[in-house]
Amino acid sequence: MRFLATWFARHEEEASKVSERFFVSPTSFQKISAPSVFSEATKSLTIVVPAYNEEARLPSTLDETLRYLQGRRDRQGPNFTYEVIVVDDGSMDATVRTAFEYVRKHGVDAVRVLQLPRNYGKGYAVKAGMLAGRGERLLFMDADGATRVSDVEKLEAALATISGKGKLQPSTVHWVDRAGGAAVAVGSRAHLEAVAISRRTWYRNFLMHGFHFVVLLVAGGAVKDTQCGFKLFTRGAARALYSNQHLQRWCFDVELIFLAQRLGIPIVETSVNWTEIPGSKVSISSIVHMTWEMAAILIGYSWLGLWHLNTSAGIAQ
Repeated sequence: MRFLATWFARHEEEASKVSERFFVSPTSFQKISAPSVFSEATKSLTIVVPAYNEEARLPSTLDETLRYLQGRRDRQGPNFTYEVIVVDDGSMDATVRTAFEYVRKHGVDAVRVLQLPRNYGKGYAVKAGMLAGRGERLLFMDADGATRVSDVEKLEAALATISGKGKLQPSTVHWVDRAGGAAVAVGSRAHLEAVAISRRTWYRNFLMHGFHFVVLLVAGGAVKDTQCGFKLFTRGAARALYSNQHLQRWCFDVELIFLAQRLGIPIVETSVNWTEIPGSKVSISSIVHMTWEMAAILIGYSWLGLWHLNTSAGIAQ
């Protein structure tokens, strides 16, 4: 019991410190205070890219992303504004140097690098980037570029159909932002599952079905593919969900779905284009950690009540 209390207390403390981050100028190397998602939005779209030892795969992802964003601005006009935040999760290779090259090329207003002091995990990195985002809508996407970035428009269209339709009423207007009510659009690879199953070994399929069963127990069946690294949030949803997120590594996606349902924030799942990219960091030991993290969701929020929902987290400051 002491181990559980210590583990949950540590995650509670680290979750509260995640906003204490700075961007670093690639020329002067001076720290620049990161803005807050609780402030008014000053961009149309924020894209957060968590990166851990991604020097090889990051350039092609950033090239495609910035080419798309610049093309969309040309198409939609100057009212469409954007930023890309690369969150370095304590990389030991040249990830930071690679990301800084894009800051120099495109400017610090368009591309920003947020450095974490050590490797915390993908969930922690995504949260740090989201809490520093300036967008009316905020997307996180994996550094491997497995999902076509232009599919964000599919998520935006889906988001527009549900934004403002959650359980949160006008009496709690702090959940609402300029883009509409709090809502989440989840990219999904569920339509590709049959092909994926036919290509995997039997034991990987066994682990996959076991994982899906545990997800069903924890978060229900509202979302078929919780782990796709392509999710879009209104600013109100980002404020509410990332202020409450505790998990730092594999299953933060499941926690976000769990929290959205607890807070009455509507979720829509939309099929996206996805290509399997070599270099996956998921292993058998990862599956074990994922199982524990999902158990932690139930223990922390439901069984022992060690984590409490902050229902005022969406109040703009």
